[in-house]
Amino acid sequence: MDAVVATLAVASLVAGAVVIGDARAMYERFLYISELGAQYMHSAGQFQIGFGLVVAGILLVAVVVRDVRTRLPVLRRWAPAASLVVAGALFGFAAAVPCSPGCPTLLGPDAELRDWAHIVAAVLAFAAGCTAMLQFATADDRWVARLSIAGGLAVGIIAATGGLISLAGGNTDVGSTLEFVAAGIGVLWLVAVAIVHSLPARRADASGSPARTPVGTGQARAALRLGELARD
Repeated sequence: MDAVVATLAVASLVAGAVVIGDARAMYERFLYISELGAQYMHSAGQFQIGFGLVVAGILLVAVVVRDVRTRLPVLRRWAPAASLVVAGALFGFAAAVPCSPGCPTLLGPDAELRDWAHIVAAVLAFAAGCTAMLQFATADDRWVARLSIAGGLAVGIIAATGGLISLAGGNTDVGSTLEFVAAGIGVLWLVAVAIVHSLPARRADASGSPARTPVGTGQARAALRLGELARD
């Protein structure tokens, strides 16, 4: 069952990224992701479809990793799947409440209430996604753990830098490029996690969760070995 859900998740994420990338290709100038779905933009409809697919992919990945738990002191209070659900819900809200034409900076006089709602939701969604990535830092699968640590830190730093450039009204070329890079890293990480957790032979190692490891397997093997020695 998880393999089917993981396949749907990967397909949804890849399709969403392709649709958004195609929407970006409509314009020769640099645009932030939010601007693709801003009011009255020609790409708004296509952006809504693409972002909807990405949100669906995030929620499907959350289903696949529902049993995963982290060993980090604070982040173990809730499951990584919960972080992904929050991220997906916030991204969905941000897509449903697009920014006003031009997506004005919040520090400018043209910012409307919808701009505040959209940007705050998007920022919190990125934060929730980074949290989920860091929760996987203790995964027993070293490849997943290293990818999660590097990805979480990269997305956090890159997205924050791009956001600060946007708020300051700085170079749009750099700021928008950083935002797309951060989003791309996030999507690739989700695809990787979904694939790893869909492989039966690696699910227990990749999850980092004792609940996924058959209880008593080690003890049973030890007892069987002792029985064989006694008979000998």
